[in-house]
Amino acid sequence: MAYKLFALSLSFCFLLFGGCFAIRQQSQQQNECQLERLNALKPDNRIESEAGYIETWNPTNNQFRCAGVALSRCTLRRNGLKRPSYSNAPQEIFIQQGSGIFGMIFPGCPETVEEPFESDQQGRRDRHQKVNRFREGDVIAVPPGVVFWMYNEEETPVIAVSLIDTGSYLNQLDQMPRRFYLSGNQEQEFLQYQRQEVRGREEENQGGNIFSGFGGEFLEDALNIDRNIVHKLQGRDEEQDKGAIVRVKGGLSVITPPERQSHRRGSEEEEDEEEDRPSRHQSRGGSRRNGLEETICTVRLRMNIGKSSSPDIFNPQAGRIKTATGFDFPALRFLKLSAEHGSLNRNAMVVPHYNLNANSIIYALRGRAWIQVVNCKGNRIFDGELEEGQVLIVPQNFVVAARSMSDKFNYVAFKTNDMPTMAKLAGATSEIQAMPLEVIQNAFNLEREQAKQVKFNNRFNFLVPPREQSQRRASA
Repeated sequence: MAYKLFALSLSFCFLLFGGCFAIRQQSQQQNECQLERLNALKPDNRIESEAGYIETWNPTNNQFRCAGVALSRCTLRRNGLKRPSYSNAPQEIFIQQGSGIFGMIFPGCPETVEEPFESDQQGRRDRHQKVNRFREGDVIAVPPGVVFWMYNEEETPVIAVSLIDTGSYLNQLDQMPRRFYLSGNQEQEFLQYQRQEVRGREEENQGGNIFSGFGGEFLEDALNIDRNIVHKLQGRDEEQDKGAIVRVKGGLSVITPPERQSHRRGSEEEEDEEEDRPSRHQSRGGSRRNGLEETICTVRLRMNIGKSSSPDIFNPQAGRIKTATGFDFPALRFLKLSAEHGSLNRNAMVVPHYNLNANSIIYALRGRAWIQVVNCKGNRIFDGELEEGQVLIVPQNFVVAARSMSDKFNYVAFKTNDMPTMAKLAGATSEIQAMPLEVIQNAFNLEREQAKQVKFNNRFNFLVPPREQSQRRASA
């Protein structure tokens, strides 16, 4: 019996996440990462909706195909609801601006939230899975195939940047990102990039949702509803320009957890800890648990890295960096993704470094920075500015360094490994500093005093203050 339960749990894990220990696909063509030049990219497509818009970068670009990812940016205006959808690959969403609520529908998990009001004449009362709050600086982990929706209840527009890891082993389709919408008649945001191998009907209907393709009788019988409701589900009576983001008249009325006292006190970190604690709400009529509810059904879905008061790397003269990895954000272990939020002061820099086991997708949130990237041939394949709203992809093992050109340069870097490892080529705990002095002297053909300068002159760890501040500190 115990063996059967174990097998059942393991099977569910593989069904839901495509395997507990995912690896990245190795199906990319060999020449896709033979990049002789990188470019800072802006989105090249924008789809307007009733209450917002979605922008996308071309996933067939060699840089995106090398990293095995796709990128989109969603802007929700007040009372904007991003329709429920799911994707063929894991997603990592960073909230660049705004706050609101979101929901994920995990198959097989109970509806643990119940409306407190009286039921209708048929004795039906609304029950649903947990609804979560998000705010600026949050990272949200979305597994493949899990339905996700989000809503903006404030005046400030919500801007959410979504990375789709099409190169993940969890994606059993091809490298093209796909959205599967449950409602509406909108254009799928990556549709224009897909090769139209089958012409005719697919080209005629550029919109639709997963109910649109079913016959009316199938849905009538499956849901026990009449044909008029079926037409609504299929989006037949809806104009396509409503889009993927619809306006909720009068605002959305959904049961959500109350505002935390810690939030009103300004202690955002306490709020995160409280909200991320596994839920103990139980569905009405029973307290039995099946073990599954204690893990997948109560998994922590978000972590704040943009507003955190405990950065992982901090130098008051240079800036700060906060990461979310599989160590402190367990959901990322399933997705095999991570994220890094950085903030650099003017003229501060990050030392040359590379990722041993991950591609890095750097998205500029605010300000601008000068970035250089070097490949295995020793060629500088990017030497230019990265500005707000642009993205730069740095492949695994390519060396990158950056200097802020604004009072504040803020960025988020998505990484294609849940536990990325970084190697530095300068400063404390760097590859250079870990070498014996004579190895440095002979490898670089230096005099001994010159080798000492290479090894010891930079006493900073990863973030380097502006040169004049560094010199003042060294002479103090």
